[in-house]
Amino acid sequence: MNYRAVVNVLGKIMFMEGTLMILPLIVAIIYGEYDTLIAFLIPIVILVSVGLAFGVKTPKNKMLLAKEGFMICGLAWIFMSAFGCLPFVISGMIPNYLDAFFETVSGLTTTGSSILTKVEGNPYGLLFWRSFTNWIGGMGVITFLMAIVPQGDGQSMHLMRAEVPGPKAGKIVSKLTDTARILYILYFILTALEIIMLMFSGIGFYHSVVTAFATAGTGGFSVKDASIAGYHSPYVEYVVATFMLLFGVNFNLYFFMILRKFKAVLQDTELKVYLGMVVASITLICINLLSTGKIAFETAFRDSYFTVTSIVSTSGFVTADFEQWSVFSKVILISLMFVGGMAGSTAGGMKVTRIVLYFKQMIRDIKQMVRPRQVMSVRINKKSVDNSILKGINTYLVIYVFILLASTLLVSIEGESLVTTFTAVVTCFNNIGPGMDGVGATSNFAHLSVLSKIVLSFDMLAGRLEIFPMMILLIPSTWKRRV
Repeated sequence: MNYRAVVNVLGKIMFMEGTLMILPLIVAIIYGEYDTLIAFLIPIVILVSVGLAFGVKTPKNKMLLAKEGFMICGLAWIFMSAFGCLPFVISGMIPNYLDAFFETVSGLTTTGSSILTKVEGNPYGLLFWRSFTNWIGGMGVITFLMAIVPQGDGQSMHLMRAEVPGPKAGKIVSKLTDTARILYILYFILTALEIIMLMFSGIGFYHSVVTAFATAGTGGFSVKDASIAGYHSPYVEYVVATFMLLFGVNFNLYFFMILRKFKAVLQDTELKVYLGMVVASITLICINLLSTGKIAFETAFRDSYFTVTSIVSTSGFVTADFEQWSVFSKVILISLMFVGGMAGSTAGGMKVTRIVLYFKQMIRDIKQMVRPRQVMSVRINKKSVDNSILKGINTYLVIYVFILLASTLLVSIEGESLVTTFTAVVTCFNNIGPGMDGVGATSNFAHLSVLSKIVLSFDMLAGRLEIFPMMILLIPSTWKRRV
């Protein structure tokens, strides 16, 4: 293994995190929260010092193997969480380190599961950092690094493959560094647009910014105890719901729209399935809510629209207590938890494209049983899918199920109900936020044991990084020096 190249990239990432912490430090100064400044200054000094020590001087051999790219990705997210939680611990907002680590992992992986029993009343600077972690993790910390610090395509491809969500990481322009910049420009534009639209609601600049950060990263960290419902504004709910839906779309499609390739966008199979799934779920849940005769049409539509987009985009914002909904509606929501958004978006879950490919593989295999001599390929967007990609998603599914079952078994030691145990794992593994029952829309994860929080932290990281970077860290041969 090329340790020097690995340490160099990790050093740059640590420096980057220290630099990003300056923004919540400024927010704390603006709001006169001088007693919290030390909570940011200490980690900033540590991170910048580590970054300058290891990330400035580029080693002569900076080429990375595939395993080193995955290794950097896994370690980067662990280190960023380990240092990113320090402001919460030092300030006393979350004095227990494991709880603070869980909260930061949840923020950076855009999960939104929280151990905080009360959000309102905490310092503005710390709450800003909490929501900002959603935005940082949304598009990816390594993608952000490549956007601001050119790495060379020899390094970039392995790093991007490890972090970008979906079965395959690709370029939208010739250079990966330029691809990363374009993605972040689109990300910034959409975030800014949401901030502007939220400003019209009258909730103020600060609340508009932190809400947009959490929406853009599909992380769901709100600065209100009641989440988005705390604003008591249908307009805010519709704006946030719409942007959650938009951030669940593959960002490559937005670039195609800028290039006026509207036909390619309209014919995209994954987009059709994604939107069809959302429309069908909203319609079914809305009808189910109206059938009770206890809710008006507009409220039923708004609650179903917001909740479906929140779950499918894996944002985790809440406006309605879906724990009170029928089993039918809750089964739809649990199904959406597994699927998630589109590949190349900021959403979590298995991704729509994988579900489509699994279905197409199933149809092909059934047909081949009847016609064993006929050569059939799996096609998406009128293109044949390479067998290596199909092999990769099949391996992903096997490991996915194994981790899901193993995690559920470990968390079950807690002694919680089956629904609480299973949905806690599902919601963390798929980076959603709220689960059901004891970890539902009006509950949190504070009461869980140390073991459960460690397991769920691993699940959040594995889910956001699509399993392989975290699994590679557990393989002993990964740590052997390159000969």
